[in-house]
Amino acid sequence: MVRILGRDMSIVSSFEMPASFGNVAANEEFIYAIHRCEHISSHTYDGTEVVSYRDPDKLITSPVLGPGGLLFCVLYDDDDERDEIVALDAQTLQPRHRFGLSLLHEAWGMAVVGEELFVCDYGNDRLQVFSLAGEHRRSITGEWKRPRALCFVKDRLYLV
Repeated sequence: MVRILGRDMSIVSSFEMPASFGNVAANEEFIYAIHRCEHISSHTYDGTEVVSYRDPDKLITSPVLGPGGLLFCVLYDDDDERDEIVALDAQTLQPRHRFGLSLLHEAWGMAVVGEELFVCDYGNDRLQVFSLAGEHRRSITGEWKRPRALCFVKDRLYLV
């Protein structure tokens, strides 16, 4: 069950989704939901599925919306430790570009900060930073180990 809450935390709307859905992202038009890491679908706020995307070779997780109508997701394979990022058109869920294949080992959470995408590179104990077009900009290491989640709020990047 998806429940949409107002600012006062009262339920504005709700609808049924498959019990197997995972990570979600949302914008003014759609809710994007991952289903069993097999595919992502967009839904209107009344629960109507609009379109879905399934990669033919990899599983999908960790959706995050970026500017310019892009939806970024992690593509991974349980048998292969080489993950990558796919940028999908947020309206049609058609792939625009893929990147990061040789750099990411167990990619997890992502956050868009300005014109850059920060990716938790869990298996390499670092953050990878890409342009929104997929160009690798830099790697960031620190005192942390196994970064899993990111959130960007008021000029601060929060790392779990």
